[in-house]
Amino acid sequence: MARSPVRRSAKPKPRPRAATVLKGATASALAPWADLVTDAVIATRAGRIEALNRVGRDILGIGRNARLGQPLAGFFTGPEGARLVSRGLRDSLGTGRQPKALTVVGKGGKTTPVALRALRLDKAKNGRLMIVIRDATDQAAAQAQAEQLTRHAEQRTAEVQALWRQHQRILESASDGIVSVGLDGAIQSANRAAADMLNRDISGLNGLPVDRAFIHGDGATTGTVGRSAPVRAQLWTGPHHVPLEVRLARTDGQSFDAEYTIAPITEGRQTQGYVITFRDITARKRAEAEMRLSATVFEHAREGLLIADARGRIAKTNPAFCRITGFDKREVIGQSIGDVLFAEAKASPGVMDPLRTINQTEWEQWCKNKSGKRYAARITMSVVRDPDGQVQQYAAIITDITQRKMDEEKILYQANYDQLTGLANRTLFMDRLTRLVVESKRGLKNVGLMFIDLDGFKAINDTLGHDAGDLLLKGCARRLEKCVRESDTVARLGGDEFTVIMPMIDSLEAAAVVADRIIRSLEEPFDLDGKEGRISSSIGISVLPSQASDAASLLHNADVAMYHAKRSGKAKYQFYKPGLEANPARP
Repeated sequence: MARSPVRRSAKPKPRPRAATVLKGATASALAPWADLVTDAVIATRAGRIEALNRVGRDILGIGRNARLGQPLAGFFTGPEGARLVSRGLRDSLGTGRQPKALTVVGKGGKTTPVALRALRLDKAKNGRLMIVIRDATDQAAAQAQAEQLTRHAEQRTAEVQALWRQHQRILESASDGIVSVGLDGAIQSANRAAADMLNRDISGLNGLPVDRAFIHGDGATTGTVGRSAPVRAQLWTGPHHVPLEVRLARTDGQSFDAEYTIAPITEGRQTQGYVITFRDITARKRAEAEMRLSATVFEHAREGLLIADARGRIAKTNPAFCRITGFDKREVIGQSIGDVLFAEAKASPGVMDPLRTINQTEWEQWCKNKSGKRYAARITMSVVRDPDGQVQQYAAIITDITQRKMDEEKILYQANYDQLTGLANRTLFMDRLTRLVVESKRGLKNVGLMFIDLDGFKAINDTLGHDAGDLLLKGCARRLEKCVRESDTVARLGGDEFTVIMPMIDSLEAAAVVADRIIRSLEEPFDLDGKEGRISSSIGISVLPSQASDAASLLHNADVAMYHAKRSGKAKYQFYKPGLEANPARP
């Protein structure tokens, strides 16, 4: 059986290239295949269009029946088109030149970027040229995109470089030491602060194993000085992102307290290295030690300590303050200084006024604690100000000086008061008399003085004993105080001699009334521990300024008048007058 012939499919004919189209071209017509090429093909003479293919008509916007002969340069825009017109296509686009990138303006003002090449068909100056124009729209878009990508890449590169420079400046200006470590444990980079703290050059740190850079300094755990700090092991085992403290050694033999933190550098889920950040905390450790010491002193001080804010509200107290005042700290926190320190105290908040101009003041005052018991306190108040002079805090030291005050008062009492009767003694008597005489002369007011001597006291003392005599003297003191005004001063000069100072006495008659009252009071029997005692009194009276000119003459005249009363029969009072005997004999 004969085989049927196998039909072979016809191969598609390739589209002719522009160079093929140009073969056999004339000035008035193009090759038959001109409309089959993808590029615009235009024949020109002296710069004017003689013929063009279909693609050329599309690009230039020339219809099939349009009249030819138009200048080709008129279809181009931009500086290159102007040069084509001025110099001619022949001079601008000679054979063998590279394609020119121009823009064609077609029908309706449509612009098309093109690449243009010209071939000379004859040697005449204004001869024929065959122009090949290729639509470069896609090429221009690709080029624009490439240029945009290039600009974007350059911009990003500049940003990355600027960011890197900023990163470097930050690292160099950082006060903390920053060290990057590779997975092999070697230092890859370090900033200036890290090198300075470890007393090394940056170049000397780079590539150095981390366990040789971080060494225990003095003050570390016993037996570890000079050994590697546990930094290398912590790179892999942690803890990470946790501040740790260690004392590190420098290459010059010094050491410092450091706080360091290790953080891994990761990309995705893979660790690429580590960053160690550390700082010198020697000053902080010293401050913490001082704060602990201050806190210990604050808590265990014998003096009461008080801290208040700028408004004077108490913020903190110590146990001694609570012991002195009797208040629990929870009762005073938030209270004002004035409400706590000056409540029922014999002092005014005005004692703090000096703090307006100075930073410390001190005063003493009597206070009452929470239970109502009186205590004496010496208070030193200081103010803490900011650089602008504004008050930030108040600090007070309260010292319990009750015993000292009691001792002072006891000494003062013993120096000025009679130990037996509690009346003013001769010292206090003379002080008050002298002061009243001066005030009397200044204010032209009378001052009266009584000199009192007990009649029969010696007999009671001899017969009933000294204890009975002491009881009698005490009883006389109490009766004398009841007979005079509150402003008067009753004093015991010694033995059985008493005086009464009467400031601002109205008249001699008023003094006589008081003297008569004293005589009658002292004539009443005394109970001397179950035994009866009877006495009387002789009183001499002198008044200033009518009967004396000063304290000494006032006392002398009253004494003279008293002896005159005693010599005249006792149980009497006598006013001084010049006719009395200056020195009568004692009866």
